[in-house]
Amino acid sequence: MGRDPADVDSSPGEPPLAVFGEIRTCLLPSRQVLDTPASVELLSAMKFGSAVTSRERPVPLVISPDRLEGVDCNLAQYRAGRAGGKRVHVIGTVASRTVVVGGRVLQGSSQTMAVRARGSDRQPWAHYLSRPGTIEALSGSASRGSLVDGYLRPPAGDLLDLTSICGRLSNLTRVDPRLDQQVPFRRAGTTRLRWAVEVGEPSEHALPFSFRLDDETVRSVRIVLPQEHIGAAQRFCEDLATHDWLLTTIDRVAARFGAFETQPDAMLDELSPVLDELVPLWMPGAHASPRLRPIWKGLESDPGFTRQWTARVGQLHDRMTTTTLKALQHYKAH
Repeated sequence: MGRDPADVDSSPGEPPLAVFGEIRTCLLPSRQVLDTPASVELLSAMKFGSAVTSRERPVPLVISPDRLEGVDCNLAQYRAGRAGGKRVHVIGTVASRTVVVGGRVLQGSSQTMAVRARGSDRQPWAHYLSRPGTIEALSGSASRGSLVDGYLRPPAGDLLDLTSICGRLSNLTRVDPRLDQQVPFRRAGTTRLRWAVEVGEPSEHALPFSFRLDDETVRSVRIVLPQEHIGAAQRFCEDLATHDWLLTTIDRVAARFGAFETQPDAMLDELSPVLDELVPLWMPGAHASPRLRPIWKGLESDPGFTRQWTARVGQLHDRMTTTTLKALQHYKAH
């Protein structure tokens, strides 16, 4: 797949203040799992003439080239226990891409890096387009930590809206005519993971990493990273969003057991694709930069992602076994 993104020079000249991103994760609307060539063909439509990157192991992963969208908006600032800070006017571009994991999971992923502008005057758009995935702060006194905390609070109408940007990109792929719009199980919804990186060295006053469930479908991630590692944040968060979506989906499937008590065939139809197509995708950190994999160790300790996953998968296997036995007994009796 080329260079490790953590090795890419992420500074366009001025020291970055923060990086903001959002990832929308859902089931690819296709009855069949796509193989890697089909996934590459699907994502080639995102930006004609640009190469799609892919890898086969340990889990198939296909990533589209970036598409840029211009933004002219504000960033909020927030610090707990203090009055709201002044909003910061920013202009620049958001870089977005589409990701297909295992030929079954689809992600729209957007990010942008905030830097201080060299002056307070607006530049021609050619200037901002020459710095892809970067927004320049033209006004306001911008603090790294307060910008990150402001972004992760509930968004307002005139603030940076990555939700809409990555949602449009995800929908563009979902409606592609090469997909049959059929899904093998009905309980797979969409999750959103909003993430932000405060650029700086971790200290005792700033937790290096936090992961929060905002509601049933929205999550927030806050990371403190030195400048040389911020290029790895997007891929790490995409990997985290994939596994959070897998765990959320399998929980939803398990919650529907009661609805199928008298319908063993329907239950088997629901469980079989989950166990066959989703379970093999569980490999936390497999596609993340080695520099950020230690964060996964913390997640495995608390909240214990893999413990929860293993317990749920075991529950589904047990339910499938008992349902199969009941179905066989029913058929023998008739």
